[in-house]
Amino acid sequence: MHKSWHTKTKANRLRVAEEKRKAEEEARRIANMQKELREERQREEIEQLNASVTNKTINKLDWMYSAPASHQPQSNEDLEAYLLGKRDAKAILEQKEKEGKPDEKWKAGLFAFSNRNANSEKDLMTKSMEDPLAEIKRREQAAILAMQSRK
Repeated sequence: MHKSWHTKTKANRLRVAEEKRKAEEEARRIANMQKELREERQREEIEQLNASVTNKTINKLDWMYSAPASHQPQSNEDLEAYLLGKRDAKAILEQKEKEGKPDEKWKAGLFAFSNRNANSEKDLMTKSMEDPLAEIKRREQAAILAMQSRK
């Protein structure tokens, strides 16, 4: 018989084997991440070399400075006026409301179709039965009735 801390007990051997497996898995994960990082760095270096040869600038933030994707093109003056606070957002919203969107009715119909069973009688009944606040109120009313019946 060995003590619980002895290295030859089955539990300790299993624990050591599990720790070795975890360490190997972690080493594999780290090696994989390092490999991906090296590949990404090589890809960036190649992009920079290509950009220096073709005199192109690589700016990964171009999307941030481009005009928003919308159905109607907006002029730079309008965007600048809005950003500087000269043009109000209400005016833009009113303009869109005046234009009217024919697909709004279709979307409303689709929403109604998708929610046709959302508040059925059965659903409302289960919601009211499972409501914790309603259960507390029921218990309070039962306690009040019990006290009134004792008097």
